[in-house]
Amino acid sequence: MSDLAARLAQRAATVEAEVAYTVLPLDGGAPIRRHGDRALPTASAIKLPLLAALYAADVRGTVALDRRVAVDPADVVPGSGVLKLFADGTQLTLRDHARLMIVVSDNISTNVVIRALGGPAAAHAAIQALPVPLPATELRDAINFSRTGAFAVSSTDDFTALLAAIHARRCTGDAAHDDEVYWTLRRQQHRGMLPRHLPMSAYAEEFGVDVDERCGSKSGSTPGVRVDVGLVETRRRGWALAVQIEGPPDFDLTEDHPYAQCIADLSRLVYEDWGR
Repeated sequence: MSDLAARLAQRAATVEAEVAYTVLPLDGGAPIRRHGDRALPTASAIKLPLLAALYAADVRGTVALDRRVAVDPADVVPGSGVLKLFADGTQLTLRDHARLMIVVSDNISTNVVIRALGGPAAAHAAIQALPVPLPATELRDAINFSRTGAFAVSSTDDFTALLAAIHARRCTGDAAHDDEVYWTLRRQQHRGMLPRHLPMSAYAEEFGVDVDERCGSKSGSTPGVRVDVGLVETRRRGWALAVQIEGPPDFDLTEDHPYAQCIADLSRLVYEDWGR
């Protein structure tokens, strides 16, 4: 076991929960894994494969990212996002919904995207049709807090394989679409886990700052579950990282939750070893 692998395992062992992670170098090096193939709840991290599936559908011509879509009453759910604060009848493009789904983890926009893909079963099929094997990934329902059990599961191996395909521009069927998917991930504003200790701003590119280190990610939180998955690029090396933690349910959704701190520390350990 390498020194980094040992440090990651030691930190994961301090959490009284199931901790799975995969660190996949983008230069072809060997991954570091712990329970990497285990299917665990994704919370909002499932929005990453939904984003990729939507952009792939636009490439195929089965949806149009620039088509305006009204929110259906069935799409409306509580939780993360801002669309719940908008006036009734607001119509946004599917591209707008896709960006809200990632950048502020908007649950209503996520349900709009799922509906645009044909509903939960069709959206699951669209995810599985991506040119990346995702054996542990299952979208079971739209976001629906009245259901019991997880509305989606995946594994850290699946997440990092998908992220690596996006980075290599071989995910959606069009390099420009892959670039836009990654661009959207870099604007994600929930940065309390994977990017927490990384010296990378969500706003640098927006202000025209020339950056050679960047991070694009998608996090997720539900009671007892913390997930964050993303791409990190530094001057030395780039990698895909995914961490999923599942334990007893609780309603502490702060950035100081032990699971969130664990994900932040695992990400920091990788950066300190590979990025500096």
